[in-house]
Amino acid sequence: MAEMVVLDPGHGGADPGAVGPTGLREAEVVLDIAKHVFNYLKAHNISVTLTRTKSAEAPSLSERAEMANAIGAELFVSIHCNGHSSDAANGIETYHFPDSAKGKELAKSIQSELIKALRFRDRGVKTAMFAVLRLTRMPAALAEVGFITNPGEEMLLKRDWIRKRAAEAVARGILQYLGLADKEGEEEKPIFIVTGTPILGPVQATVEQAKAWARSRGATEQFVALADLYWDLAPETSVRPEVAYAQSAKETGFGHFGGVLTPQHCNPCGLKVTSGGNNNDPDAHQQFETWREGVQAHLDHLALYAGANGYPKVNTPDPRHFTWLCGRAPNVEALGGKWAPSPDYGSSIVNRYLRPLLATPEPQAPEAKADKLEQEVKKLEDEVETLKRKLEKLEEENRDMRFTLRQIATFSAPYMAK
Repeated sequence: MAEMVVLDPGHGGADPGAVGPTGLREAEVVLDIAKHVFNYLKAHNISVTLTRTKSAEAPSLSERAEMANAIGAELFVSIHCNGHSSDAANGIETYHFPDSAKGKELAKSIQSELIKALRFRDRGVKTAMFAVLRLTRMPAALAEVGFITNPGEEMLLKRDWIRKRAAEAVARGILQYLGLADKEGEEEKPIFIVTGTPILGPVQATVEQAKAWARSRGATEQFVALADLYWDLAPETSVRPEVAYAQSAKETGFGHFGGVLTPQHCNPCGLKVTSGGNNNDPDAHQQFETWREGVQAHLDHLALYAGANGYPKVNTPDPRHFTWLCGRAPNVEALGGKWAPSPDYGSSIVNRYLRPLLATPEPQAPEAKADKLEQEVKKLEDEVETLKRKLEKLEEENRDMRFTLRQIATFSAPYMAK
């Protein structure tokens, strides 16, 4: 562990830092983020020190800088959340000390990773004379991870998943600066694991497998055909298409509908209009122009709930693409009580739809069936040839036996006459 990094969670003790509209304290958020950064860097064999590890601890600004100087740290990164008198202020910005070329490089690396991970407004890399930047004797940066005084960003900063994503981004920025970031094509070291049934991830079923499952459940041909759209559009969203297709089967009754929605809505998941409305009101549910648009909206809404990279996104047909929904359901089970009122909504998708889909044998392609039939015919032909040879041998043995019997009868006839 040659590299020594000091992480500085801002504020602490009696100093809460900025406070959000619902009372969320900056000091608590940044301590949590810093601890996750600590774990991530440790997993990459980096030596790390925190300037504080408890909420009650509150070292002075000069003490934080002196700690880094005393241990000969190579980098110093201070983590904060921003605040403003206007609750409209939003976004991420990262600071470095003026005329510090290495500090600027570190700040740029961290800012870039935070924007990629969180998709907040990019307020850029800036300079400041903050004490922790001025008093430290190594490259230093101070990251402002969103505005806690902004209602939307405060709501996101309450969520564990976004704190972990912010932490991973800061850590990757540090690794990038140190030249230790994972090389392209290498497997990244996972540290944050989603429990339950993931909404996001690699495909675990083929489109033909999904169609076979749908047909086995009496689905309409329209619903069967929707599988092609899900498997075509899902990769851009990181949503597992089989998860979305299973949910659509539940929402539409395998394409038979029967509730307030009709096929004319082109709405495969029951999305409502932006203003919402009564569950029994057909006009409260979005009517899409095409099934492709409806499937895209469904996938975008699922990706938003799961907190996929790039979400919330612009230019989506999803009529209810609200920022505050982002990351509320990292797994299918967590959709219960959120996507629909029933707490068992998500688990019913998994148990009654997704698992049977995944258990459906993949149908053989016509070419494979033809090959198998050809092999079976060849096997039967070989068996027929074998039986022919056996029959020919038996007939030959029979002829020999008859000849032998005639010979015996001929030679024995004189003796029989006496």
